[in-house]
Amino acid sequence: MPLNITQYESLRNSQISYRGMAPLQRVSDDGRMERKGLKAARKRANLTQEAVAEAMGVSVPQISRWENGRDGIPSQRLQSLAETYRASLEELLGEDEVEQLPIVMVEQLPTTVGAGGGGLGVGDYRSVPVARSLVEFDLKVLPDDLLSVEVEGDSMVPEFFPGDQLLVNKRKTSLAQPGAFCLWDGDGYVIKYLEKVYDSDPQLIRVMSRNERYRPVERLADEVRIMGRVVWVGRRVG
Repeated sequence: MPLNITQYESLRNSQISYRGMAPLQRVSDDGRMERKGLKAARKRANLTQEAVAEAMGVSVPQISRWENGRDGIPSQRLQSLAETYRASLEELLGEDEVEQLPIVMVEQLPTTVGAGGGGLGVGDYRSVPVARSLVEFDLKVLPDDLLSVEVEGDSMVPEFFPGDQLLVNKRKTSLAQPGAFCLWDGDGYVIKYLEKVYDSDPQLIRVMSRNERYRPVERLADEVRIMGRVVWVGRRVG
């Protein structure tokens, strides 16, 4: 059967101008016991070591070393394995090893979000690796509090550019807090400034862009589903 492993080339190959998205790095696990969960998940997915090795572009012995705990697994490979096996990192590695990883997995919106046109909410939800230090110490949140989104369109230029990787705090939905928000406006996911239109009945929300080429629009509050406020941005350089 064909094996579809998502590599997230845009994250893997990019240079991030802010601390955050986990680079390709190996996790030290000298002396750890066999990763029975990793092997069991592969078998549940009805995949051989040969099939996984071929799809990921590594050797069969490398897959074996990952499963028996002799080698650490690069963070992007962990992401691909979790998606391929449809399993959490805890299922693959066990809670003790996951707690030692320099990354955490954050849910990613299924498509890029529009800063203008709007990203359609279609496709499977996935997750991306984010530096544990960013989440726990800088942002002081839990991984489940965050969404990862990729910007599309130019309506938020020069604050956000197409291809920027954003982290959105799902707990920050109050319009009393300043900043840019990710929202579902009925047509797709977008990144915009929001403010209440006071004394409006029914309640209206003013949706505003950073780029002056785009005019503000007013939407019924019931039509606007706020996903959260943007709390971090990563940008390709060069």
